[in-house]
Amino acid sequence: MAGSRMKSWFPTTSYPLIVSAPMDFVTNHRLAAEVTKAGGLGFIQGGRDFSPGSSKLEFLEHQLAEASKLLPQQKTSADYGVDNPPLSIGVGFIMYPASAQHFAQTTVPILQRHRPVAVWLFAPAPDAPGTIHDAIRTLKTAGGSSWKPKVVVQVGSVSAALDAVRHGADIIVAQGIDAGGHQWARGAGIVSLVPEIVDALRRDEFADREIAVWAAGGIAEGRGVAAALALGAEAAVLGTRYMVATESDAQDYKRKAIISTSDGGANTVKSQLHDHIQGNMSWPDIYDGRAVITPTYRDQVSGVPLDENTRRYNAAKEADDISRMVTWSGTGVGLVKEELPAAEITKRVREGALKAITNLKASL
Repeated sequence: MAGSRMKSWFPTTSYPLIVSAPMDFVTNHRLAAEVTKAGGLGFIQGGRDFSPGSSKLEFLEHQLAEASKLLPQQKTSADYGVDNPPLSIGVGFIMYPASAQHFAQTTVPILQRHRPVAVWLFAPAPDAPGTIHDAIRTLKTAGGSSWKPKVVVQVGSVSAALDAVRHGADIIVAQGIDAGGHQWARGAGIVSLVPEIVDALRRDEFADREIAVWAAGGIAEGRGVAAALALGAEAAVLGTRYMVATESDAQDYKRKAIISTSDGGANTVKSQLHDHIQGNMSWPDIYDGRAVITPTYRDQVSGVPLDENTRRYNAAKEADDISRMVTWSGTGVGLVKEELPAAEITKRVREGALKAITNLKASL
């Protein structure tokens, strides 16, 4: 049933659904299109600047236009059963900045022109939850009968999942604390988070709704996908694995760090330091991020003040010393062994999941 629902919502996809996360400075139209062409669902990152005249939004428009050139119109028309199908990739946005109040004015018109199949919202400001509520409401009505994107909301708790669904979200990304990059500072791993959210969404108040849950956090290969499905998720989201896709925009030092790092639970860490050391103080305190441990983090643990730590970071950066550079990464990093095209990653992960499911069935 879950597999058929995802196929119904996203006809170009294959079971089990593999989703590439929208990662700033990593994902792009090429990566997203290749994931989609391989039977997954690719997302690009639309950013967090919704101001009128935003260069980020101009770049988003460019990326969506380029993605449409890479995805064969004839195939998607046949898959969706209509002559003018939606663009079979998704777009993600980070919603905490104050400029999110302009989302309907500046961003929705771009989405209406290009009609992505899904829109992913993450990280509302804790003192302005209405911003994301308004965005969901706008997206649910913006396309009329010709464009009905699935609204995806990334959460780190059961209460946040319930809030998003009550305001109209179609898909909940249950992000566990094994995830790389930004996330809730306090949370749980997907082993407990996913089934608790799935159970919560079975309440009578949602009986007339179709709501899906996707799992994110620490999933890097097929066995993790199979586990996510067993927990009740209908798709698995991968981020760290796609950072080393050949189409990724990730810098070489990030690729090397990911491929060379093992034992992710011991060698990555959640901390706001990863942002602060780069001069980014904008994230609300309820969020932090997981990255590969560097001398910067070790210095903080040993008591080095932020000012001095920042001086050391900047000095290393100016000297082309990459040892202190931040590489966002989940705990599944030790399962990432090589760079591959995004389509090949998608196919291998899906095949690995099916093999794991088959092997489990055979052992019963």
